[in-house]
Amino acid sequence: MSTRVAQVIFACSLGTVLTPAAPAQLSDKVRAEIVAPLPKFESSAADVSQLPVSPVGTPAPLSDDPLVVLPDYNVREIRVPDRDPDLWLSRRELERKAMSDYSDSMSGLEWALNSWYIPFVTPSPQARANAAYAANKIRGEHKRLISVAQVLAGTDSAEARRLLRDLDLSSHPGR
Repeated sequence: MSTRVAQVIFACSLGTVLTPAAPAQLSDKVRAEIVAPLPKFESSAADVSQLPVSPVGTPAPLSDDPLVVLPDYNVREIRVPDRDPDLWLSRRELERKAMSDYSDSMSGLEWALNSWYIPFVTPSPQARANAAYAANKIRGEHKRLISVAQVLAGTDSAEARRLLRDLDLSSHPGR
C-alpha cells in the first residue's frame, strides 16, 4: 500500500469519527408530554405605538454611522472572596510547607540549635513550625486589614478609626 492511499484511508476514517451524530427526533407523543405541563403563551396586547420611544440603544435612521448610543451603567463590583491556597493542601503538605518556611527563616546555626528538643518537655520543631506559620498568616491578615483601614480613612474616617481600634491588639482584654 502506498503512502498516499494510507493517507486517504486515514482521512476518510477520521472524517467518519469526527462527524457529529444527527440530533434525535422526538415523537409527537413525547413532545406532547413535555409541553403539557408548561404554561401556555399569551401574547400581550400592548400597542407598540404607545411604548416610549428612546433614541438610546438605536442607531440613527438612514445613517451610515454604525455608532449606537448606550445608556450609562453603574457597575457595583462585588469583591470575589480570596481563596486560601492552604485549603487545597493536605495536612502532611501543610506541615511540610510550614517546616520549610520555618527552617528557611533561620541560618544554619540557628536551625541546628533549634532542631533539638526534649520530648514531653519542649515542643518539637514541627510544632514550633506550625505555630510560626499560623502566626505569620495572622500577621499577614492583620497587615491587610490595616491597609484597608488606611484606604477607608479617605472616605469614612469614623469607620476607619473604629476598624483601627478593633485591630489594636494592645487594647483587647485577652492580651
